[in-house]
Amino acid sequence: MDLVERSAGLAEEVERHPWEVARLEVLVRLLAEHAPLRSDDAVIDVGCGDGFVASCVASRFAGTRVYGIDSGLTDAMIGAFEHRHPELGVRLYRTLDDLQEAIPTPAAAVLLMDVLEHIEDDSAFLVDLGRRPFVADATRLVVTVPAYQALFSAHDVFLRHYRRYTSRSLGAVLEGAGWQVLDRGYFFTSLLPLRALQRLKERLVGAGARVGVGDAAGRVPAASLVSRALTADAALGLALRRVGIRLPGLSAFAICRTSA
Repeated sequence: MDLVERSAGLAEEVERHPWEVARLEVLVRLLAEHAPLRSDDAVIDVGCGDGFVASCVASRFAGTRVYGIDSGLTDAMIGAFEHRHPELGVRLYRTLDDLQEAIPTPAAAVLLMDVLEHIEDDSAFLVDLGRRPFVADATRLVVTVPAYQALFSAHDVFLRHYRRYTSRSLGAVLEGAGWQVLDRGYFFTSLLPLRALQRLKERLVGAGARVGVGDAAGRVPAASLVSRALTADAALGLALRRVGIRLPGLSAFAICRTSA
């Protein structure tokens, strides 16, 4: 969850939105396919927000060393998170420079989970990331972003997004910044018509209230059922792409390595 969406601090748990839960399952599938994690592997979650993904990765992949980075974190937030999850060993930092002094070996995976859209100069950021000493030939970069600029809405403005991407434009910015794209595509096909209708309504009658997943998490009816449906949606899309059928979706992803 983006810190801008979270009204509470990091000292207490919040109910998770089905989108967050389903996106986590997408990440787990992509890691299993492209970057199987072993004990003592390092994973870096850049733009970690309130630490949900970082803590789940640490729980799912026993023995991994997980580092979270977010410029919106404060000392109080970091202390509250580490006090709440002492058993996970997740470490949070505010900048890549702070992390660079703390991580002893290159990472197995670097995560950019809905981060690039928040960065004005996404290309310069990706160039800098690829030059960091914790990125090596074996490191896999996992990127997810919101898809289709035509769906840019008040929700994006609320979350301080600069843009949305297509799978092709995401691949282009990554390759232009020196990354080799190994795989790319979309997920959450079922959410596309819903967002398109929301965008049409916004154009016709106005934006209404800006609600992020942090505020809406507890208001989604049958949240567990919705999570399972979205997870099944994403799993089907990822499976179909392996046989050459690529469905559009509300989110785009890419898996990369540094260019040789």
